[in-house]
Amino acid sequence: MPYCTSRPIFTYFNDVRGGLLKNRLLSLAASAALILTTAAHSAHAAEQPAEAKYDQIFSSIDNLSVDFVQTTYKKLRNKSTVRQGDALFSKPGMFRWNFTNDKAGLEEYYFNGERLTHFRQKENLVNHYATNAGLARELKEVVTLVLDPKALFSRYKVKDSKTANQKTTVTLEPKSKEGTDIETINVQVEDTEKYVEDVQIFYNDGNNTRFSFKNPKKTKNDPAVFNFSRKGNYTIRNHG
Repeated sequence: MPYCTSRPIFTYFNDVRGGLLKNRLLSLAASAALILTTAAHSAHAAEQPAEAKYDQIFSSIDNLSVDFVQTTYKKLRNKSTVRQGDALFSKPGMFRWNFTNDKAGLEEYYFNGERLTHFRQKENLVNHYATNAGLARELKEVVTLVLDPKALFSRYKVKDSKTANQKTTVTLEPKSKEGTDIETINVQVEDTEKYVEDVQIFYNDGNNTRFSFKNPKKTKNDPAVFNFSRKGNYTIRNHG
């Protein structure tokens, strides 16, 4: 199981057809963490200098929004699926994922710090999930890891790092294989702007998920964007 949160959250996401969300959250968290890892330009660089670099770059990040393209490869089917959209994160624990412009139709995930909402336009279906204290804490931890990537230093180590043409590619692996389905994570960073361009997570079962990021912004997000507010004739289901 990935280390950015504990297993209950992933079981929960799978229950709400959110298995892909697990990978999306992991990708953003890992990419943010590796920006400062690659700043050291060495797989053998000491963690303290990297953390110092982090403090210079990320200490003021309270909000983040990005556009992305996601490519998911399933080994069993030998097939890749491509989706795109945008995501928003804000401290202390809110996120929103918008998947757009594909045959699956608009799909959104909202978490306002207390309630998780999953919307599928194609089905006119809105699912609201009341989160207990434990789950809410785990969901907030995801946001912390995205906005505070230094937190991943205790969970992952740099296996390899190389730099060419003002881009650094890093291979990250869990410090412990126990309880994780992640094999490695590859991240490519544009060194001049310290901007994560590409993240690919490889799983032990042969599947992998790749994200290409663009247009990062750190402007303040209106808290209202983390609540589902669309108007329409939707089927609404409340759980828990």
